[in-house]
Amino acid sequence: MKKELSKTIKTFYGVGDLGFSLMTSVELFFFVFFLTNVAKFSLPMVALIGSVTSIVDAVLSPFYGAYITGTKALKWGRYRSWMLIAPPVVVILFMLQFSRVSTSEPIAALVVCIGFILSHIVWNLAWVSNVSLIPLLGKTPDDRALLSARRGTWSSLSGVFFSYIGMPLALLLGKVTNNEVLGFTLLAGILALTMMIGYWTVFKITDGYEATGLEAVGSGTVKKHEKVPVSVMLKSLFQNVPLISLLVSDFFRWISFFIMTAAAAYYFTYVVQNMALFPIYMLLGAVAGVIGAYASSYVSRKYSNRTTSIAGLFLLGVSLVVCKFVGFQLIPFFIFVLIARMCLGVLNASLVALYSDVVTYGEWKTGENASGFIMGIMNVSLKSAIISRGTIIPFVLASVGFVAGADPATASLALQTGVINVFVFIPGLCALASGVLLTLGYRLTKEKLAGYQAEIDARKNTSAA
Repeated sequence: MKKELSKTIKTFYGVGDLGFSLMTSVELFFFVFFLTNVAKFSLPMVALIGSVTSIVDAVLSPFYGAYITGTKALKWGRYRSWMLIAPPVVVILFMLQFSRVSTSEPIAALVVCIGFILSHIVWNLAWVSNVSLIPLLGKTPDDRALLSARRGTWSSLSGVFFSYIGMPLALLLGKVTNNEVLGFTLLAGILALTMMIGYWTVFKITDGYEATGLEAVGSGTVKKHEKVPVSVMLKSLFQNVPLISLLVSDFFRWISFFIMTAAAAYYFTYVVQNMALFPIYMLLGAVAGVIGAYASSYVSRKYSNRTTSIAGLFLLGVSLVVCKFVGFQLIPFFIFVLIARMCLGVLNASLVALYSDVVTYGEWKTGENASGFIMGIMNVSLKSAIISRGTIIPFVLASVGFVAGADPATASLALQTGVINVFVFIPGLCALASGVLLTLGYRLTKEKLAGYQAEIDARKNTSAA
């Protein structure tokens, strides 16, 4: 039987996600800016770096969970081990991503690409292991909802902190070292250190919850911690309708999020024409996300992870569609866009809980627990959405006559409308599509999951006897 969640875990599980999100925010908000404006790579080279790194990252995304699940567990457990050994390596590699080590552009670009690709490989092993702890620690859907909500809350808090420390710290470090590039290199390293400290904290507080290299079975009998065969992992995917539905639905949810993130600056530049309001939007949006993530556990426990996610997706979609029609009215726009950001906070927690619920269904279906593989495969939706974002935004902006460097004061109504569409309307439609797909394809209710878990426990008790 699984141990009860300690008060420490209930409070601090997710602190690793705070550090992880702070680290990845450097890339999300500053990577392209760093390449063009700080490291001063040519635009063709920036495009090449972006293409190579994003494609390799997307191609590798299905394999992290499969590798963790399909190989022998390390000394400190199948999942916790990676949270201990991977973060220090990430610190070094992530700093290389924000570097300009040579005046030779090809050599400098190669180092950046190596830093990007290798840091992502290593940190994804730690990230997948971290989220795989949710079904390992949680005995019930309510436990998993609580852990997912704590993870989402800590992750959302990073947005609040980053809005204050991101660019100011990079500029300060650049000024102190008299090297603008080094300022961003050190920023990447410092925030990667927060990820390391956070994951090590979770490693410590979860001691005793996961079997290490050897696990006791029955009274005194010991066997090696078994790895899951590839055939079982494939069954866990292709015979798991709820998982496939969740992956497709989550793809549209991620598109909504990434387009909003990337297009926000265009709205404040060309529609509001007041970039001083952009940091305020970032801060208030981050606070709204924290509120949504924190509230998610209470709502999920009352209604279920499935109901909370579906309601969150539809409310997100409706709020963003309304934003389209009040896009030129700042106060109503802010109200509805912050409702949308709160919904994103809810979904950041509840949808992860759905993946952990699918682990239970997969184990009931196949007889094997492929937790790492299932939790890791959510990366596929995320990485695919990133690539899609890179094509949708330029296409919409080009269709309405966007010209880089044009004076915002001369922006036409067509351009402003196009910016509103790409910032909120298209993400709103994607959120509604995600809600429909989840409603139709994901049918795992609390009652069904309780039945599946009871059957799994009965099988294990019979086997042990």
